[in-house]
Amino acid sequence: MKSLHHPHTIGLGLAIFGALLLTPDTLLMRISELDGFAMLVWRGGLSGIVYILTWMWFTLQDKQKMPAVLTINFGIIVLCQIANATFFSLAIAIAPVTVVLISVATVPIFATILSRILLGEKLSKFAITMAALVLMGLYISVLGQDATRISIDGPTLLGAVLGLGVAFSLALNFTIIRKDTTVPFILAIGFGAILAALLGALCADKLYWPPTTNFLAIAFTGIVILPISFGTLSYAARFVPSSSVSLIMLLETVFGPLWVWWGIGEAPTYAMLLGGSIVLFCLTAFLINQGRIASAHAVEPKVDLGQYPKEL
Repeated sequence: MKSLHHPHTIGLGLAIFGALLLTPDTLLMRISELDGFAMLVWRGGLSGIVYILTWMWFTLQDKQKMPAVLTINFGIIVLCQIANATFFSLAIAIAPVTVVLISVATVPIFATILSRILLGEKLSKFAITMAALVLMGLYISVLGQDATRISIDGPTLLGAVLGLGVAFSLALNFTIIRKDTTVPFILAIGFGAILAALLGALCADKLYWPPTTNFLAIAFTGIVILPISFGTLSYAARFVPSSSVSLIMLLETVFGPLWVWWGIGEAPTYAMLLGGSIVLFCLTAFLINQGRIASAHAVEPKVDLGQYPKEL
């Protein structure tokens, strides 16, 4: 039972919860039928408001003083959120989704490099092997039989570069949150989301109020899914390496298409099912290995969870 209170176990649990909660996001995006910039406005605006209100709630509850927000790390997290939201919307708008998803799937690679540079953390050979197999599974799942249909042109290459930008910004976000335990990351993410929404409003050709069904879909993902999932994923980075959080986050790539299949009838290809099975098997093996590590260090004192919300 002691291992359940170990920081490593808590972090893994939070990361799994956040990743699984994020899985229906793709389905809701499709149901909303919004274009890239309109999606950025609604998702960024709604989630940004929830992030900031959540931070205010914890701050008022604990009667804390206003934290120092004019710091380099706070600014980096804000910029990461802007880049993450904006690059993804632009990439999806101009390039094949398959190319973008393959690029975004490099998050664990960037996280490993950044953790090594900024934190001095090493990744085990087992974790590196699992990450390589996961990327192979994602390649099979996302490209599959459609690989020959993708033409290498300017928009496709730009979409791939923007996807890499998304991956880098996510990895840097998790790494900075792990490095600086005093930065109010929920507030920073909220500011970033609001600024991304304003950028989307400036770039959108037309802004309008979506029909009820479409609005409910985008509102649920903006108000519930994004804040809770990314909040817990970011919070998990306080307990486990950002490379581990990034790897677990790829569960969304596996289960997202299944939600779309169930919701609007777009059946996955055999390649998607095969690749998804490889990814799921590797992530399961990775989590079992991480659980053994936590059990081996279960003698460490329990984490005082009460102190962490104060740093949101």
